[in-house]
Amino acid sequence: MARLPTIAVILLLLPAVVILLLPAAAAAQKWVNISYPWAFVEHHRAAEMIDDTTDSFVFGTERGILYVMERDRATGRLQTKRQREVWAPVKEIRVAEVTGDGRNDLVVTTRRGDLFVIGLGNLEDIWRTAEGYFQSIESFTVADVDGDTKPEIVLLADDHLVIMSGEQVSEEFRSTEEYTAGQVLVADVDNDGADEIVLNTGQVLDARFRQLEWTFERSFGDHMDIFDIDGDGNLEVVGTTPAGDVQIVAVDQQAVKWE
Repeated sequence: MARLPTIAVILLLLPAVVILLLPAAAAAQKWVNISYPWAFVEHHRAAEMIDDTTDSFVFGTERGILYVMERDRATGRLQTKRQREVWAPVKEIRVAEVTGDGRNDLVVTTRRGDLFVIGLGNLEDIWRTAEGYFQSIESFTVADVDGDTKPEIVLLADDHLVIMSGEQVSEEFRSTEEYTAGQVLVADVDNDGADEIVLNTGQVLDARFRQLEWTFERSFGDHMDIFDIDGDGNLEVVGTTPAGDVQIVAVDQQAVKWE
């Protein structure tokens, strides 16, 4: 059995440590002030790096406030560059190009089920869903899932898989099947040259046609990530449980590679 690289274990267990260290926004800022922002951002669903060269990042709070922060290179302290309200606890943030203009924007969800696409420069709405459009959003990611070179927002919302246009409030797909997953990612995990939609509950769907390709015998993990962890040129699904157990699944082989 292959030994899981030490760095991989550290990266996979950091979310639990960060959560314990950051009970509130003030604690989060204090912790980031004395550390490297990427270590906070990388493992916090309501935070995302903007620019590594300036140590700038965005994070959202339980009070419904977005902060754009940047480290002052002279003092090493963080400065608030911009902020705004989204009027509900922030659940997840992505910095991604979604509107087709070649510039990165903020994609933000709240615990009330709101979905925002926000201009990164001015923090003003580009578009947002109407209040009550979704009752809940468990997770989302941004990817071109239909091959039109335009990014879509792929969501687990109201127990369904939903695909929204990145340009405007427009649903392109909503599954008839219900899904109880808490995380969704998109990547070519079976090495066939086409992306798949991967749910942490174990389902792997064709990204373009949304047909079920494979179901793992159990969950991939409460938290999962997708990367080539062993350097063999193929992507693996790496998952962790609340207890800290780690498993690596090779979807192209439909087998557990390490646990």
